[in-house]
Amino acid sequence: MRGHFSHQLPDTDPTETGEWIDSFDALVHERGKERARLVVARMLERAQQLDVGIPATVTTPYVNTIPADSQPFFPGDEHLEKLIRRY
Repeated sequence: MRGHFSHQLPDTDPTETGEWIDSFDALVHERGKERARLVVARMLERAQQLDVGIPATVTTPYVNTIPADSQPFFPGDEHLEKLIRRY
């Protein structure tokens, strides 16, 4: 999980977690990244079927087309945002 969401969850069995990670490392090493991607995709599908509640990993092809030197110092309405933060 790219945002390190998993590090926010309590690990009630670190030994088992380590075994799963070791197994995944072995899968990548012995069968390759393509096989590992398939297994992870299938596991995520199964987690969704079982309503486990895995957060979506959203990646978009967004590219900022505005050069940094053309961007305002503070994007948005700084005054309005200060008012909102007061509440």
